[in-house]
Amino acid sequence: KERLQRLSVFDDASKNALAYLATCVSREDGRACKDTAHDARKLKILSAHVRDHLDGKVPRFRDVATLARWDDEDAREREDVPVGKFWYDLTHSTDKERLQRLSVFDDASKNALEYLATCEPRKSKPRGRRAK
Repeated sequence: KERLQRLSVFDDASKNALAYLATCVSREDGRACKDTAHDARKLKILSAHVRDHLDGKVPRFRDVATLARWDDEDAREREDVPVGKFWYDLTHSTDKERLQRLSVFDDASKNALEYLATCEPRKSKPRGRRAK
């Protein structure tokens, strides 16, 4: 703790690096950390997609879309992006801290979460023989 305190008053770059690392959480099973910055980018892209293409309705679990910048900031447009699975995993996760980190990450993420919370889910497609 003492070393972290010394680093936090060292310079702005150290402060920013420590603040960024605080947004990451190491998973207990040893896999890579859940990167809040990537979740925030995906959340903003999803929010714009819901607003512009889904008439303000959040995607179903199996819904996919064609989106740019989903995998990283410089990524080209990609088909079959699992937007429904991302939204489901985000909202049904047992890791409630993940949503909390996103809500305080930046104003755009907070606004995207607030907007998506007001949207209704898309209706399921009718199934069976008599579905029209």
